[in-house]
Amino acid sequence: MTRQSKSEHVRLRYGMCLNDNCSKCKSKEVQSISARKEFVCEECGKPLRECPPPAKSNKAKTIAIVAAAAVIIGGGAFFIPQMSEPQETQQPAPAPETQTPQPEEQMPEPEPQVTEPEVQTPEPEPQVTQTPQAPLNGRGTVDLGYATYTGDLKNGKPHGYGTLTYKASRKIVPSKDFTANPGDTYEGEFRNGKVSGGIGYWTHNGNKTAIQP
Repeated sequence: MTRQSKSEHVRLRYGMCLNDNCSKCKSKEVQSISARKEFVCEECGKPLRECPPPAKSNKAKTIAIVAAAAVIIGGGAFFIPQMSEPQETQQPAPAPETQTPQPEEQMPEPEPQVTEPEVQTPEPEPQVTQTPQAPLNGRGTVDLGYATYTGDLKNGKPHGYGTLTYKASRKIVPSKDFTANPGDTYEGEFRNGKVSGGIGYWTHNGNKTAIQP
């Protein structure tokens, strides 16, 4: 066996794979890894177990010696038998470590919870507030849906002088193009719930416009 130089020990490390699922582990192949690389299997990437370098074959040296002897004896044809390489001894794989089962920890039983009976609080009776109704005749305030009217009433309808405060867009007079928007007001005379009579005043964004129904 040839002795390896000191520089070769520095450059290479030798190891065997311990992963049973890896083909290199099954073949007991000794892998040479550069000292600058990570010391893991080239196939599966698992860590290697370091081992001595494999024995080199003396086949070439034996052939050279036999050939030199044949030339010295007188030349001629000679037969060089094939030398069988020494087989590597298979090292048994380490047995897997067996883990001793640990006893399970017993959890403490939860303490019984005592639930207190719920105390039902009597619900307060709903209070009914009565809205004062506008008089059918006289002065009052009524909700017309599109606006609120405050002024003179007759049979519960605007009749006389009063003011409309609009809640929705609506024409002040159906025959004219004056449309009041929410928040606008109209002050004037009414007849049987409709704008009628003399000149009234429409207020929009602080501007007052005179309208003749």
